[in-house]
Amino acid sequence: MTFAPKRQRRKEARPSEIMAAGLKAFSERGFAATRLEDVAEAAGVSKATIYLYFDNKADLLKAILREVVSPRMGELEAIIHAFDGSTPDLLRAIYGRASAVVSSDEVRPILKLIVSEAGNFPDIAKFYWTEIASRGLHTFAQLIERGIERGEFRRCDPVATAQSIIFPLLMNALATEVFGPMPEFNTDKFHPNHLEFVLRGLAANGET
Repeated sequence: MTFAPKRQRRKEARPSEIMAAGLKAFSERGFAATRLEDVAEAAGVSKATIYLYFDNKADLLKAILREVVSPRMGELEAIIHAFDGSTPDLLRAIYGRASAVVSSDEVRPILKLIVSEAGNFPDIAKFYWTEIASRGLHTFAQLIERGIERGEFRRCDPVATAQSIIFPLLMNALATEVFGPMPEFNTDKFHPNHLEFVLRGLAANGET
């Protein structure tokens, strides 16, 4: 087994190190207030080094979204394509993965950042919607359509129903990020309760 020289490994690791520093800075200071100088200092590199990998601050944030959140959307899509069981069981699998994603220490700060900054930076809002949010919405809508077609779910508007599933997940994660750990926002209690509520509401015969 051969290894790249230490200097080369360090160079290859720099984009990830810069993105990690960028996410921390954006989360703590906000996107507007964060300067690339702040990110460079936190990453232990020069500002010029950042420009070797990212065109500007918005480009850095988009790269963070692609690195941290977008692959997780791909995981949800892969579960749907590979799943052969019942749609209620598929919903349990997708919900479990989605709830783990939005509750993670990496993703919660990003949700807060997007909500707080999107109004002032429409380009970032559009990017987030196109690359991430719309994919998640489509994934859940596709799942609901599957259940309707198989007679496992009652007839409903798949997109509107998908929103009713996703938005509470996001709000619980945002509340936890904003207020910190609180009994009222206990994800261990909220997620199974919400999932049961959703399954009962969708059941074609009143059972799950």
